[in-house]
Amino acid sequence: MLDFYKIRGDTKVIIRSEISFRKYLLLCGTGFGLGGLLWGLVLYRELPNLEFPFHYLAIPIMALCGGVSLALPTKNLKQILKSVLAGFFGWGMGFLVSAVFSYYFYLYGNLLLVPLGYIVKVELLNKFLNLYPEIGIGDLWLVFLVVGIFIGLFHSLFLKIQKRPLMWKASVGIALGSLIGPVVGNLLGNLFNSVLISYLMTFFIMCFIFGWFLGSAIYKET
Repeated sequence: MLDFYKIRGDTKVIIRSEISFRKYLLLCGTGFGLGGLLWGLVLYRELPNLEFPFHYLAIPIMALCGGVSLALPTKNLKQILKSVLAGFFGWGMGFLVSAVFSYYFYLYGNLLLVPLGYIVKVELLNKFLNLYPEIGIGDLWLVFLVVGIFIGLFHSLFLKIQKRPLMWKASVGIALGSLIGPVVGNLLGNLFNSVLISYLMTFFIMCFIFGWFLGSAIYKET
């Protein structure tokens, strides 16, 4: 069970409250998933002028939805605000760095996906890893991974939790979500012949997986 725990002298870590591990993961996944739905809706409303999935509105949306869900079990307003603020800086810095180096991350990320081309046709990969009209999601998995590193870093700094577990779990979670999300999102979107469903489900699943990974790290480290 969660309970506040001293990790650095008299400094207390964010979370430990009366909630089970499974319930906490569900809470975090749902919170981030809700943020993902809103993120997907924002992007959908930008069509057909959308070029890049890293919309500035995603920063406050994900910081609020994700930050609240991570710290809600504490029932402590100060801890919740710290969690939201950590998310704001993490998502913001992650988007900023990714925007500057996105070309290189995109290039190397695609090179690492080349082996999949021997298993599945490249045209099919592009169709299911990205969204209409050719908006990169899975192709940008390495970009998302870098974003996740910054989110994990800032949560560890603000919540005074060990950096390494949060950074690697956050980065792996959102990168994995960026590969799984569009596949499921496109399948459902094609099933119902709806681009909106593709966007909503892609980002819901991606962010749910991310919240699950980040929540598991925070729970175990506190």
